[in-house]
Amino acid sequence: MSLLGAARHAGSSAGDLFSTVSRTVGLRSSQPWLPAGPTLAARVFRHGLEPPVWVPWLDNGGVDEAQLRLTCGTSLTGAPVVTGLALRVEQADNSIGDLVFRSPLRSHHSSRRPAMMTSGPYLVDSGVISLGARQSGAETFELYCLADDSDWVAFADVRVAARPVDGTVLLVDPVSNPLPGLEMSIRLPRAS
Repeated sequence: MSLLGAARHAGSSAGDLFSTVSRTVGLRSSQPWLPAGPTLAARVFRHGLEPPVWVPWLDNGGVDEAQLRLTCGTSLTGAPVVTGLALRVEQADNSIGDLVFRSPLRSHHSSRRPAMMTSGPYLVDSGVISLGARQSGAETFELYCLADDSDWVAFADVRVAARPVDGTVLLVDPVSNPLPGLEMSIRLPRAS
């Protein structure tokens, strides 16, 4: 039996070795090792959408300072998995915009569909869009947009600083603090 095979079937210390080795060499998807709960600093690197959906924040490239908070659960294999992402984006005019992404109750195993989505679609000038997020690395997420009948398209990367922001508890409210051009199509209760 190989070292990796033995680690997979051995006790917790060998299992930890397997998790570390597999994350390093890419044998299975990276596990979130960011802390759940605390507010973390982040940057959003927007590369935009083509064709555009006529929402400048989605269509145009740019870099935004942000804060986020994660909710984590456990997968069927016992590995931690991110099930929720609360994101606050700081705008150039000192306003803020909030997004909340959650895993659906029923899992849809598709490489084309993000693992987490906003609670509902947004009304925009060009119609209706949905937003999603997927963890793409140990400290990175990709943001996606789905416009009308098209496919999910990545429009931004979120890079997270692993250290918590001191003394800050992030409470987001995407209804009261929408990003410019995004209006919830269904009014939802406030998120925390």
